Amino acid sequence: MADLEDTLLLVEADSQTSQTLIEHLTAGGFHVDAYADISAYLRVGHSTVPDLVIVDCSPEDLERLILSFDENVPQPPVIANSSIRSAECLLSFLQAGAADIVPLPLGDFRIFDKAVARQIEKVRLHRENRQYRADLESANKELKAGLEELQADQKAGRQVQMKMLPEPDVGINGVRFDFCIKPSLYLSGDFFEYFRLDDHKMAFYFADVAGHGASSAFVTVLLKNLGNRLKRNLRRGSSNDLLYPDRFMSRVNSELLETAIGKHLTLFMGIIDMQSRTLQYSLGAHFPMPILTQGGVSRYLEGKGPPLGLFEQARYPTYEVALEPGFSIVLCSDGLLEVINAKSIAEKEDVLLETVSQSGHTIAELERVFGLRWISELPDDIAIVSIAEQD
Repeated sequence: MADLEDTLLLVEADSQTSQTLIEHLTAGGFHVDAYADISAYLRVGHSTVPDLVIVDCSPEDLERLILSFDENVPQPPVIANSSIRSAECLLSFLQAGAADIVPLPLGDFRIFDKAVARQIEKVRLHRENRQYRADLESANKELKAGLEELQADQKAGRQVQMKMLPEPDVGINGVRFDFCIKPSLYLSGDFFEYFRLDDHKMAFYFADVAGHGASSAFVTVLLKNLGNRLKRNLRRGSSNDLLYPDRFMSRVNSELLETAIGKHLTLFMGIIDMQSRTLQYSLGAHFPMPILTQGGVSRYLEGKGPPLGLFEQARYPTYEVALEPGFSIVLCSDGLLEVINAKSIAEKEDVLLETVSQSGHTIAELERVFGLRWISELPDDIAIVSIAEQD
């Protein structure tokens, strides 16, 4: 009927009845503290509150006992053993705080035992709920600490990732490069780079790793590392893969497959030659296609190629377009399409092309026309790169 945690306070003036109840309750597994009256219990003073109180006293003494319990501790239920002579007497005990009443004298213990069992079950449920609450609060504290640590790591990772990006708004060989990047989380799967090859050539690439967050950001680290190695190889003369968009694409594809991390990406890589005024490029499923504007006309570049990191024998064709004076190129990740209000992908592409063609091609202007400055929660990473011939 009981366990070792259940402590009962018994207040009974009749010594024979008290002894009978003590023996009965002890046999049931309870620990019993017995007193002859309320005053005797209160004089001793106790640091703990019993789980259940069984008293034979007046309603006034019962109310005095209940008031003595610490208000910060849940009040233990009280069973009043008393001779009930009227409804008014019953009501007075209930008003004093009794949870149950067992009439005296006890003919047998069945009614008494049922009353004790009811109240002890409530005590145990309350005890379990307190433990559940304490466990939940502890788990919440641990979770909060873990989230704060993760957030700190993510912020540190974001700083590292931002430092991997090129300088914004820089001129190289008469061409200005600029960008903006807005991760949907702290870390982004969008990555790009532009750099000088020689006095009249510049290379750039734009990658969009599938997914977003830490795992996608890790792939951008691999991409940055590969780009740095290829630049060193070019300076040493050990490899000129960086001069050929299709070879660069193949290198990225093979290294992604070798890592076996299960991530793939889309990629656009181009080389601008201001001497021949051409753009050579290769792409791997990059979407949407870059927008080339020259002579007042904007259009999507053409071409196709498979994503990188999926197929071992992937081939990436090289395309070439002539560049007219005053040309500009706008590249963006597919996250930009998510904030364009249109029903279908085709309609979103039309809106994107029209918006770019009717706006200035600076990053500040593109951020304004697409409302990126006022969007606080993004469904996906958004990145835009602007490349334009300087006056």
